[in-house]
Amino acid sequence: MLRAALIAGILLIAACDIAPTEETTMRIEKRDGLGVPVPAGRVVTTREGHLLLARSPTVRSVDDVTLWTLPPPPLPDGNRTESTQPAPHTIVTIEGGMGGPEYTLSIPKRIGGRDIVVRAYIQSEAGIPAFTDAWSVWKALDTAE
Repeated sequence: MLRAALIAGILLIAACDIAPTEETTMRIEKRDGLGVPVPAGRVVTTREGHLLLARSPTVRSVDDVTLWTLPPPPLPDGNRTESTQPAPHTIVTIEGGMGGPEYTLSIPKRIGGRDIVVRAYIQSEAGIPAFTDAWSVWKALDTAE
Protein backbone atom coordinates (compact mmCIF):
# COMPACT_ATOMS: atom_id res chain seq x y z
CA MET A 1 0.00 0.00 0.00
CA LEU A 2 2.81 2.41 0.94
CA ARG A 3 4.68 1.48 -2.24
CA ALA A 4 1.62 2.27 -4.40
CA ALA A 5 1.22 5.64 -2.67
CA LEU A 6 4.90 6.47 -3.27
CA ILE A 7 4.65 5.53 -6.95
CA ALA A 8 1.48 7.65 -7.34
CA GLY A 9 3.26 10.60 -5.70
CA ILE A 10 6.28 10.27 -7.97
CA LEU A 11 4.05 10.11 -11.06
CA LEU A 12 2.17 13.23 -9.91
CA ILE A 13 5.40 15.18 -9.42
CA ALA A 14 6.77 13.95 -12.75
CA ALA A 15 3.57 15.00 -14.52
CA CYS A 16 3.96 18.52 -13.16
CA ASP A 17 7.54 18.75 -14.42
CA ILE A 18 6.77 17.75 -18.00
CA ALA A 19 6.74 20.66 -20.40
CA PRO A 20 4.25 20.33 -23.22
CA THR A 21 5.72 18.78 -26.33
CA GLU A 22 2.97 19.94 -28.69
CA GLU A 23 3.44 23.07 -30.76
CA THR A 24 0.58 25.54 -30.61
CA THR A 25 -0.33 27.71 -33.60
CA MET A 26 -0.68 31.32 -32.44
CA ARG A 27 -1.24 34.84 -33.64
CA ILE A 28 0.10 37.90 -31.78
CA GLU A 29 -2.24 40.68 -30.65
CA LYS A 30 -1.03 43.93 -29.10
CA ARG A 31 -2.92 44.56 -25.88
CA ASP A 32 -2.07 46.61 -22.79
CA GLY A 33 1.52 47.14 -23.96
CA LEU A 34 2.09 43.43 -24.48
CA GLY A 35 2.51 41.23 -27.51
CA VAL A 36 -0.13 38.69 -26.48
CA PRO A 37 0.21 35.28 -28.12
CA VAL A 38 -3.27 33.91 -28.82
CA PRO A 39 -3.51 30.18 -29.51
CA ALA A 40 -5.67 29.07 -32.42
CA GLY A 41 -9.28 28.61 -31.37
CA ARG A 42 -9.16 31.27 -28.64
CA VAL A 43 -10.42 34.85 -28.51
CA VAL A 44 -9.16 37.69 -26.31
CA THR A 45 -11.44 39.66 -24.02
CA THR A 46 -9.99 42.63 -22.14
CA ARG A 47 -11.22 42.92 -18.57
CA GLU A 48 -10.14 45.00 -15.62
CA GLY A 49 -6.66 43.85 -14.64
CA HIS A 50 -6.50 40.89 -16.98
CA LEU A 51 -6.90 39.50 -20.47
CA LEU A 52 -9.02 36.38 -20.92
CA LEU A 53 -8.09 33.95 -23.70
CA ALA A 54 -11.22 31.81 -23.90
CA ARG A 55 -12.11 29.00 -26.27
CA SER A 56 -14.13 29.97 -29.31
CA PRO A 57 -16.71 28.71 -29.81
CA THR A 58 -17.39 28.41 -26.10
CA VAL A 59 -16.96 24.91 -24.76
CA ARG A 60 -18.99 23.49 -21.91
CA SER A 61 -16.01 22.51 -19.75
CA VAL A 62 -13.62 24.95 -18.10
CA ASP A 63 -10.57 25.68 -20.27
CA ASP A 64 -9.42 29.29 -19.96
CA VAL A 65 -6.05 31.05 -20.03
CA THR A 66 -5.83 34.42 -18.27
CA LEU A 67 -3.00 36.97 -18.36
CA TRP A 68 -3.10 39.01 -15.18
CA THR A 69 -1.60 42.46 -15.75
CA LEU A 70 -2.47 43.52 -12.19
CA PRO A 71 -1.97 41.32 -9.12
CA PRO A 72 -4.22 38.27 -9.53
CA PRO A 73 -6.61 36.98 -6.90
CA PRO A 74 -5.23 34.34 -4.54
CA LEU A 75 -5.04 30.81 -5.86
CA PRO A 76 -7.99 28.63 -4.88
CA ASP A 77 -7.77 26.29 -1.90
CA GLY A 78 -6.86 22.78 -2.90
CA ASN A 79 -3.95 20.38 -3.26
CA ARG A 80 -0.90 22.50 -4.23
CA THR A 81 2.04 21.23 -6.23
CA GLU A 82 5.00 23.52 -6.90
CA SER A 83 7.77 22.96 -9.40
CA THR A 84 10.57 24.78 -11.17
CA GLN A 85 10.52 23.02 -14.54
CA PRO A 86 10.33 24.43 -17.13
CA ALA A 87 9.84 27.56 -14.95
CA PRO A 88 8.64 28.21 -11.39
CA HIS A 89 4.92 27.45 -11.27
CA THR A 90 2.13 26.19 -9.06
CA ILE A 91 -0.68 23.76 -9.86
CA VAL A 92 -3.74 23.61 -7.60
CA THR A 93 -6.08 20.63 -7.84
CA ILE A 94 -9.64 20.83 -6.54
CA GLU A 95 -11.36 17.45 -6.43
CA GLY A 96 -14.98 16.93 -7.46
CA GLY A 97 -17.32 18.38 -9.98
CA MET A 98 -19.36 16.77 -12.74
CA GLY A 99 -16.55 17.15 -15.29
CA GLY A 100 -13.78 15.93 -13.01
CA PRO A 101 -11.27 17.80 -10.88
CA GLU A 102 -10.46 21.44 -11.60
CA TYR A 103 -6.83 22.35 -12.16
CA THR A 104 -5.30 25.83 -11.92
CA LEU A 105 -1.80 26.52 -13.26
CA SER A 106 -0.10 29.78 -12.22
CA ILE A 107 3.14 30.92 -13.91
CA PRO A 108 4.67 34.34 -13.13
CA LYS A 109 6.73 36.22 -15.72
CA ARG A 110 8.53 39.58 -15.55
CA ILE A 111 8.26 41.51 -18.81
CA GLY A 112 9.54 45.05 -19.39
CA GLY A 113 9.52 45.89 -15.67
CA ARG A 114 6.02 44.43 -15.17
CA ASP A 115 4.98 41.35 -13.29
CA ILE A 116 2.54 39.29 -15.36
CA VAL A 117 0.91 36.07 -14.19
CA VAL A 118 -0.34 33.50 -16.69
CA ARG A 119 -3.09 31.35 -15.19
CA ALA A 120 -4.88 28.45 -16.79
CA TYR A 121 -8.08 26.92 -15.51
CA ILE A 122 -8.96 23.45 -16.82
CA GLN A 123 -11.47 20.86 -15.69
CA SER A 124 -10.47 17.35 -16.71
CA GLU A 125 -11.42 13.77 -15.92
CA ALA A 126 -8.18 12.57 -17.56
CA GLY A 127 -5.76 13.64 -14.81
CA ILE A 128 -3.43 16.64 -14.67
CA PRO A 129 -3.57 18.38 -18.05
CA ALA A 130 -0.43 19.40 -19.95
CA PHE A 131 -1.62 23.06 -20.06
CA THR A 132 -0.20 23.27 -23.59
CA ASP A 133 -1.85 26.60 -24.48
CA ALA A 134 -0.84 28.26 -21.19
CA TRP A 135 2.79 27.17 -21.46
CA SER A 136 2.90 28.28 -25.11
CA VAL A 137 1.46 31.70 -24.16
CA TRP A 138 3.93 32.05 -21.28
CA LYS A 139 6.87 31.16 -23.53
CA ALA A 140 5.91 33.57 -26.34
CA LEU A 141 4.62 36.46 -24.18
CA ASP A 142 6.64 39.64 -24.72
CA THR A 143 6.36 43.41 -24.82
CA ALA A 144 4.62 44.96 -27.83
CA GLU A 145 7.10 46.88 -29.92
